[in-house]
Amino acid sequence: MADGLQIQAERDSNNNAKELEAPPVMPTDLVKMCHGVFISEVVDQYRGHLAKHWSADLIDKAESEHHELLDVYARKPDVKVALNKHNEKTFFNEVWDCLKGRFMQLRQLCGGLATTFPNTTSVESDFSIVKWEKNDSHSSLTNLSLAGIMHAKQFEQIKMIKRQSFA
Repeated sequence: MADGLQIQAERDSNNNAKELEAPPVMPTDLVKMCHGVFISEVVDQYRGHLAKHWSADLIDKAESEHHELLDVYARKPDVKVALNKHNEKTFFNEVWDCLKGRFMQLRQLCGGLATTFPNTTSVESDFSIVKWEKNDSHSSLTNLSLAGIMHAKQFEQIKMIKRQSFA
């Protein structure tokens, strides 16, 4: 998977979390984008950072795989049916797995876009929003460790949501 594309929390003029649209990372979204739009609105926005971690050949391969995905979706009814059965509740790996190992470079690019790696600003912002903060026992932990603590505290809530969605 691509090393963390730097996605940072942004704030509006009232210092509230700014609502930003997540980049399209699911094949079900990618097949709705013409190739030129995918290049300009997805790849080009992150090209500078991608170039630090990926060779030009790998970036080109992900771009060509998007073009191939569009072609396969248009010409192969079984692929179209497989993708169309998924919705916004489908997990990332589940929808990509239905493509049976094809488009792996595109999948890696999208996986990198879907993965956020917290920095000091975003972690402190997240902890502020949920009313948690560093205390004496946490003062020596890195912000990434604190993000892990936050995720662990949410584990039970996530398990309940998952159980409800499969019920």
